[in-house]
Amino acid sequence: MRRVMKGFTLVELVLVILVLGIVSTSVTSFIIFGVEIYQDVSGRDKQLSDSRFVIERITREVREAVPNSVRVTNDGSCIEFIPILASSSYVDIPVLPDDASNSVTLISNDEVSNQNNTKLVVYPLSTGDVYVDGGSTIGKLFDISNYNFIDIPADSATNSATYQQLELTLDNTVLFDDESPTERYFIIKDSVAYCQDATNNTILRYQGHSFTTTQSTQAAFTTAGNTGVLMAERQSNDFPFSILSPTLLRNAIVVIDFTFTYDDENLRQINEVHVANVP
Repeated sequence: MRRVMKGFTLVELVLVILVLGIVSTSVTSFIIFGVEIYQDVSGRDKQLSDSRFVIERITREVREAVPNSVRVTNDGSCIEFIPILASSSYVDIPVLPDDASNSVTLISNDEVSNQNNTKLVVYPLSTGDVYVDGGSTIGKLFDISNYNFIDIPADSATNSATYQQLELTLDNTVLFDDESPTERYFIIKDSVAYCQDATNNTILRYQGHSFTTTQSTQAAFTTAGNTGVLMAERQSNDFPFSILSPTLLRNAIVVIDFTFTYDDENLRQINEVHVANVP
């Protein structure tokens, strides 16, 4: 009895290999396409996250800045402002025709702390009122040398305190230029700056530097050894900051204009920040 040998012909093997090759190519292309979509979506999500983070951070800080302390460099690459350490109302400050004094009485703020190198500001109407030497004797900004907290009792019988006064001792015997219409004071220490690094397309945050009459640029911060803190990458707009000066109807408005680049796509975000505080 003859045995029949079963198997595949060469043509059948070639067809199977061809079919498997087509299927493998299709599956591989589908996987690669999915990976590319995932990478693209992830990149766009990171792009959005970077833009939202830095814009929200700048917005929050600028809103709480000392009034009329926001300034922008001529080339729009840096914005600088002075954060408020504490603010409330004052009881008495020396203003003409009063005699000059090195002592002022304030209503204490819970955020006031006995920090070094702090300054007292009253009624700043321009950047020239705050970016000045605090060692002068006439003006709107003066260096603080000492804090003295005093409890004020509401009832002398029970001696229960309802609020706390703060007596500040200034470095010099001074006279303030003007009274604040709302009797408002601000305690400050240093300034904050955000700058565009055009070489690396990044936004850097600088703090801890002593502010000067002339606004510093990103190159000046780097020369001084302050490398800054990285806040955002891929920001390609060379003129990201501008400011609309205050008018009789509104305070200053800061315009943030960022363009974030990812591969061949640009995401432009323009945000206006209203400086809320008033002198």
